[in-house]
Order: sequence, then C-alpha cells, then structure tokens
Amino acid sequence: MANFKFLKATLKDFRVGALTVSSRYTIRRVLKEIKSHHKFIIEYGAGDGAATKEILRFLPRDGKLIVIELNDDFVRELQKIKDERLKIIRGDAVELSKNLKLLGLPRVDMVISSIPFTLLKPTSRAAIIKNTGATLAANGIFLIYQYSPLVMPILKKYFKNVRLDLELRNFPPYFFMIAKN
Repeated sequence: MANFKFLKATLKDFRVGALTVSSRYTIRRVLKEIKSHHKFIIEYGAGDGAATKEILRFLPRDGKLIVIELNDDFVRELQKIKDERLKIIRGDAVELSKNLKLLGLPRVDMVISSIPFTLLKPTSRAAIIKNTGATLAANGIFLIYQYSPLVMPILKKYFKNVRLDLELRNFPPYFFMIAKN
C-alpha cells in the first residue's frame, strides 16, 4: 500500500496510529528480534502488512502468524497475502488480548505490536500489556514499536527485562520497546 493510500486510511480512521508505512529500517529492526525458536507469533495492528510479509519470510514452515487488525481497509490489504501460515483476525487487540490462548496457537513465542498505545485509555494500555505478558511462553518477547515510549513504565511493571531502542530512519522515528519475561 503506497504512503498516500496509507495516509488516507489513517485520516479516515482515528484509531490508526501510524502516519506512514513503516520504513525498511523499521521492518529490519522488527525482524532482528525474531529468533529461530519464535514459531508462533501474534501481530497487533498489522496495518497494510508491510511488516507481516517480512515476518512470514522469517517464519519456519511449521510456524503460524496471527495478525489482529481493526481497520477494514487494512484487513482487505492483509487478505491479499496468500500464505497458509497466516491467520487474519479483524478485531480489537485490547479485547482479544484477554484470551490469546483461544486463538489456536500451541504457545505464544512473540507478540509484535504497532498499535497506538497513546490513543488507548490508561486502563486499556495496562490490560493489553498485562494480558500479553501472562500469555507469552518462557523466553517470549513482547515487541512494541511506536512514536512514543509512553508504555515503558507499564512494561517494567509486568516484565522482568525491558529494553528501549530508537529507530531514527523512520518518519517519524520509532521507539522500540522489547520486553521479556
């Protein structure tokens, strides 16, 4: 999806937190955190699938990627990706995070999120982080990338190890928060 179409979708739906498609540097930064044992991944806020397509390239044949997207335009874009390892769920990550085990994965090795936590109520921010942390497998990772490090204190409350990085080669720059149990 071109940047213009992405911006149009953003302006049409206030819940979309990104202003443009993630840069290749941002996507590389996401991929850097995916390890060989991360076979079962959930992506909150997959957008137009720019990162999703690349995650699928790294995912083993017996892996599974579940993407959760609320925006109908983005869901239609995601449906163009033909890969049997991909499952698309049109829904709210805040609500679905309450019971990720019902999504049909044997375990959750990693959750990648680009949802705009700044647009969520504080209670929803805390709930999604707490729920995600409670669902992750041992050695699981919760990777959040967004324009603000607002959720760092909440991550530190629910995860033992939290790291903050910055990707300047995106407009606007992205903060990467990597949380491990």
